[in-house]
Parts: sequence; structure tokens; C-alpha cells
Amino acid sequence: MWFTKGHFDVKHKLAIISGGSQGVGAEFAKQLVEKGSDVIIVSRTESKLKKVVEQISKFRLEKFQIVSYIVADISNYEEAEKVFAKLDQSPDIVVCCAGSSVPKLFLDLSPNELNNGITTNYNTAVNFAHAAMKKMSLEKSTDPRHLIFFSSVVAFFPFIGYGQYAPLKAAVRALADVLRQEAIPYNIRVSSVFPGNFDSEGFLEENKTKPEITKKIEGPSYPISVETCAKIIIDSLDRGYETITTDFIGWVLTSISLGLSPRSWGVLQAIIGFVIALIAPIISWSFNRDIRNHFKNEQNTIRN
Repeated sequence: MWFTKGHFDVKHKLAIISGGSQGVGAEFAKQLVEKGSDVIIVSRTESKLKKVVEQISKFRLEKFQIVSYIVADISNYEEAEKVFAKLDQSPDIVVCCAGSSVPKLFLDLSPNELNNGITTNYNTAVNFAHAAMKKMSLEKSTDPRHLIFFSSVVAFFPFIGYGQYAPLKAAVRALADVLRQEAIPYNIRVSSVFPGNFDSEGFLEENKTKPEITKKIEGPSYPISVETCAKIIIDSLDRGYETITTDFIGWVLTSISLGLSPRSWGVLQAIIGFVIALIAPIISWSFNRDIRNHFKNEQNTIRN
């Protein structure tokens, strides 16, 4: 639907955004406010939420717009449910944006980091979406409503160093595909966002623990700004896309695992996917060679 717009009308609509206290979640909230949306952001840390609300309130299109927050740890289902119980109306837009990555080799991860990968990257999404759909299903709407999941390009292309993160983002993608079908009776559109690297607090934290071999396979990273990232996502939603990437390499990587998910320039993706399938053994061999050499060099360094 690249040639049309008007599929994501947010003016005078209520948007509720998890993970809205920083990064792309906060910027997404700001850009919705600029377009005339009522926005409520959700996170665990009240001090961060207050700061973001104060900042983005300045960008209101109209004085009566609601810009507020709710403190909740939505990795806990009861707290996710309480968020929607506090709302006077059913939301029009629900954004599941909470998540964080700790890039490390699998055996270097602590039990707490492994568990946080599950609770932060999957439980927050499944709990928030379930509580949201319960609220939204009670009210019929002639206008399409939106449920938006933030996954990651590593859901399509998982590799060394992302054992705490990639499997859960792949699970979020699968959840979105299921709900895309189950949400049809309630006039709810489900979109999945697969961002590449963007310059945020989380990205800076990731680089503190990211293994060198992960950086090598990932290649040079030129993160886009959160402003650009959010703008691309909103523009894609407005064009009607349900599978959204924020850079060219992300779009290419979606071609590796098309499945039954909605596509973007689907015929071209199918062709690219076929080509990648042919050369995949060579790509895999190259990565495995680099990984073996990396650990071999590390062992030699320890011995010396």
C-alpha cells in the first residue's frame, strides 16, 4: 500500500504505549502527540515517566489533548490488567514497545539476565496485548483500531551474542501473527515493527556488553536517530503496512523468513528470499569460520 496513506489516523484517538519512558517508545509518543493523539505512556519508573510527559506535552496540537502516564510493571499480568482498568474508554492504539537486550555469549549470561530476557521482552508484550484486547473487545468500533508490536530484525536473523534477546523477539513476531487473525472480529489491525539499530539509551547499554564476535558478524553499525526511527514507523503504519522495517538491511532480512506474515513488496521479497536460500550455506560457513577463529585466537591469547 506504499502509494496510499490514511491508514493510521491518530488525531483525537487514544494511544497507550508500554516502554514509553525512554528511547523509541518516548519518541513514538511525542510524534503521536504532535499529530493530535491523546497519549498515555506506561513504564515501571515514575521519575522517567514524569520527565517524558513534561517534555512531550509541549508538542500538543491542541490544548485539551491528554498526555499522561501510568506506573506499572507489565511483566506482571495483574499490573498490565490494572493499566486498562484505569482507562475510562477503550484505547484506539496500543503499542507494545517495552524490551531490552543484554548481548553476551550464552554461557556468560547470569540466571537473572536470562529470566529478564523472558519477562522484559516477551511477558510484557503478551500481558499488555492480552489485557488490551480484553478491554477493546468490549466495545465495537467502526474505525480500525491498532495493536502494534515492537520486535527486532534479529527475530529473522538470530546470531551469536543474542541468546537472551532474539528468541523472545521471534516469539513476539509469532504472537503478532496469531493475533492478526484473532483480532479480525474486533476490527483491530495488528502490525509488527522490526527496527534495526537506533541511537538510544538501550543501544549504548548494549554496546557495553556486546562480544567482539557479535560486532564482527553484525558489521559496522550506523544507528539512526530515534526521531527518524519513529517517523519511519508511523509513515509505514499510515501507508497500511503490517510488517515494518526501519532500514534496507532489515527489509532484506525479512525475506529470509517470510512465512504467512504480511509482506512489503512481497514479490521482490520472495525473489530475494529464494536467492538467499541458495547462498545460505555459504553465509553460514563464513560465520562459523569466523566464530571458530575467534575462539581459537582467544585460547591462544590465554595460553600466551
